[in-house]
Amino acid sequence: MYRVAALVAVLALWVPIAHADDAPKRLSVDVSFGLRPDMAALGSTIAQDGTIDVADTSMANLVYSTDKALMSDRNNIAIYHNSRSTNSSFRLMGEEPVQGGALLGMDFGASVRYELDDVIDFPLFVKAGFNYITSVSGGHQERVLGDAAAENPDIAGLLQANGQDPADYIGGKMINEYSAAWIEIPVTVGFKVPLGQEQSFAYAGFGVSLFRGGFSVELDIDENYANALATHIDTEALTVTNLSPGAVQDTVDFQLGGVGLNYMIGAQSAVGKTGAVVFLELNSSGSAKTVYSSGLKSETRRLLTAASSQALYAEDNEWFKRLAFPVVAGGGTVRFGLRYYF
Repeated sequence: MYRVAALVAVLALWVPIAHADDAPKRLSVDVSFGLRPDMAALGSTIAQDGTIDVADTSMANLVYSTDKALMSDRNNIAIYHNSRSTNSSFRLMGEEPVQGGALLGMDFGASVRYELDDVIDFPLFVKAGFNYITSVSGGHQERVLGDAAAENPDIAGLLQANGQDPADYIGGKMINEYSAAWIEIPVTVGFKVPLGQEQSFAYAGFGVSLFRGGFSVELDIDENYANALATHIDTEALTVTNLSPGAVQDTVDFQLGGVGLNYMIGAQSAVGKTGAVVFLELNSSGSAKTVYSSGLKSETRRLLTAASSQALYAEDNEWFKRLAFPVVAGGGTVRFGLRYYF
């Protein structure tokens, strides 16, 4: 009799404990990584739009048909191939240009998530996270000028008549290396649909994100390329004026801070009875703004001012203190991760 009573007492104590252990787990943390194939088309935007128009009187524009002072000039590839297929005695491009194209990015993140089933009796969840997105490839651009300044007799003769050596204007090279990185802090509310066993379901969500970051461009412009950008030709007076500061190396940063939207769809599957799940998500988010760059070096300011306008250079030879460019942080990510409930 006493043994039965003791057994009943033990069971009475064990049952609540067993129920507590079997209670649904609602709070979870996760880590993830993902692939961002085109980083909000940022690399393509840089490659297509460029920055700072070159004056019509600049030798770069007038002789070499290059109308952007830095980053891109998307006419270059066409100019290179077309000039090679003609009978012209001179070349506008010395080598086939390299266009940077899209930036391939990686996404590394972590988040905390809480299932609201027991709070509002509805299959919703809230999630807050931190993601770091950085480019891992792409973003290289090169442009090499041809021999038109020396091989075109009219241009070569005009340069020599004004005390300039045509050799100082051929083979000039500009290299741009650009990269992008930003952080995103998303807050998302989502809805889920069970897929069978506990903690296995499909879900979708929508929310807002805080962004901070952008891209940078490393400039490496040799002396001959700088000469072509900063030398102006007056076709009526037949004068040549070289305003070049010489070779330029600089890094220009464009940084964005802003708020954008995010959404996601995904699915997760429980890993046995461990409390862990694996998940696969498609995330998209974004924020965009035209921003000012970091400050430019003195020689960069002089080169860009001279390339843009001879008259402007005469008024203030370092007029370009900063640049402006649209920065887009965001894009789509295919994200894989591990989530643990406790």
